[in-house]
Amino acid sequence: MKKILTTLALIGAITTGAQAQNLLLTEINSNGQGGDFFEIYNTGTSAIDLGGWRWCDYDLRNYNSAFTFGAFTLNPGMVAVVSTSTNVSNDAFRNSWGITNPSVPMPTWTGAGAGLGQGDGVILFNASSNIATSLIYRIAPLANATNGDGTTAALSTFIKSSDPQPTANGHAGVMGGGISSNSLVWVPTSGTEFPTYTNASSGQWDSFAYPGSTTTIGSPGVVPEPSTYALLALALLGAVAYRFRHRTRC
Repeated sequence: MKKILTTLALIGAITTGAQAQNLLLTEINSNGQGGDFFEIYNTGTSAIDLGGWRWCDYDLRNYNSAFTFGAFTLNPGMVAVVSTSTNVSNDAFRNSWGITNPSVPMPTWTGAGAGLGQGDGVILFNASSNIATSLIYRIAPLANATNGDGTTAALSTFIKSSDPQPTANGHAGVMGGGISSNSLVWVPTSGTEFPTYTNASSGQWDSFAYPGSTTTIGSPGVVPEPSTYALLALALLGAVAYRFRHRTRC
């Protein structure tokens, strides 16, 4: 399972608002077999009622143009997988990726749907019609999104986990450093306050190849392990403190 590790804040990173909402967008696939999708992770300790929330892609970026979730609750430490294509049913998506865990919800939604293309992203609007969090895999500058009350809000800045950063817009996997059919996935060791992302690679953080394809790689429905969060964070901080105390003096 994906491991979680809190690290020191990245200098220059921009928060996405996920920390306050206890939600994090952990995976996006915009060009793989089985249809486009994204994944929402509840990083908190309480269940979150997401029924009536809305989602859209970067091209729309407007609450009034977004798609409305049906009733569903995301339990703490769990992920939900959202198939964004109207021509791929949730049952077909589950079967094709082998998602057998009944605790992983795949919410329904109303609206025309949106393909997740090149230089795109996902935006979540909460029940108050305001942006809750977003993941935009597009090089800056970014246009603001519009809340339900007509106000605008800035979207998150995408940060690839390793340099060089992207210099041109591409599919999610390309922006993470891979190919277009890879998922863009959260790097667990970056933590949740300043998350960074990379392309999915088979065997890393439980990513695997889509059945019948060697290039469509992701991990939809894989649940991180919240129980490891504090222990690993303490271990890291302890190691940093030890090295500081015992560093060589000039």
